[in-house]
Amino acid sequence: MRNNAELLKFAHELANSTQELVSKNFRKLNSWSLKSTNHSRRPQILTETDIECEKIMRKMINKKFPNHGIIGEELGVENEKSEFVWVLDPIDGTKAFVSGLPVFGSMIGLMQNNKPIIGIIDQPITKERIWGSIQGSYLNGRSIKTRNCKSTKEAICAITEPEMFTSSEQIYKKISQDVLFIRYGTDCWGYAMCAAGLIDLVIEKDLEIWDIVAAEAIINPAGGKITNWEGKNLLGSNSVVASGDPILHKLILKTLKT
Repeated sequence: MRNNAELLKFAHELANSTQELVSKNFRKLNSWSLKSTNHSRRPQILTETDIECEKIMRKMINKKFPNHGIIGEELGVENEKSEFVWVLDPIDGTKAFVSGLPVFGSMIGLMQNNKPIIGIIDQPITKERIWGSIQGSYLNGRSIKTRNCKSTKEAICAITEPEMFTSSEQIYKKISQDVLFIRYGTDCWGYAMCAAGLIDLVIEKDLEIWDIVAAEAIINPAGGKITNWEGKNLLGSNSVVASGDPILHKLILKTLKT
């Protein structure tokens, strides 16, 4: 069995490996294109930076741990039945990236037997990195914890896009009425700030595995709770609710069931 410290060290090396490329292409004009999809009425934004970053990380994983699996947003799946599987989202928050807004991040997660054990969210422009493992959760090396918030009325909530709730308008309305206020456009940093004790809730839908593995590995060691809207395991589900306080989590699950 691999030593957790060794795996965490390598995860940091993966995050380091793409910082220069991301920084070089940030706010670079004509660095993206559009692609039509069958899943959305809007075209998908594509960046070469996403693809090149994933290639860099995959090459490093294949060299260091050839028996490990990889699931990546851009380049698909390989050896996904392995005990250890790396889950990569080179730029989570592509819309922010192409808009020149430094609220995106590189998400790197590691699962062991389908359980998230390591997570990193890295922001090379602002020089911020948050990570989590069995050793705890940290922001730029400083230990972090979620905060106590046992009332939805006092809760700060993050939702990346209201469009996530197109088919759940009543739930969205109830959340809006229940919480203190909602911040939008947070992408991966909603989860990061939940772990850091600045945001109390993150509620989202239509996510993929690369959007949630790193987040789960960061929020749980910080003292939070993260499940799907039914209160069950995230894997295999596209809905997410993360709470800094487990009591708040129980309360918001009731709202999501109405």
